[in-house]
Amino acid sequence: MCDVCKAEGLDAEFRNGERFRISASKLYRVFKGQTAVIKVCPLHDIQLFMLGEQKFLLENLGFLKHLNQHRRNFVSKSF
Repeated sequence: MCDVCKAEGLDAEFRNGERFRISASKLYRVFKGQTAVIKVCPLHDIQLFMLGEQKFLLENLGFLKHLNQHRRNFVSKSF
């Protein structure tokens, strides 16, 4: 399931229809010195690409809160 849809309480399968697939994306500016790997649906993947990382997080504040509360689940190695 899409991490953003899950945090926002949205039905990812209904919103995406037949093209529902999950892809991994990396957020580089959320945690200092670390990257966060998230799973996103096609709609949120496009939104992330169009808005950029900072505006995407501002548009999805529920997800940002979820990301900070469950930091260990999303953080990958330091770069």
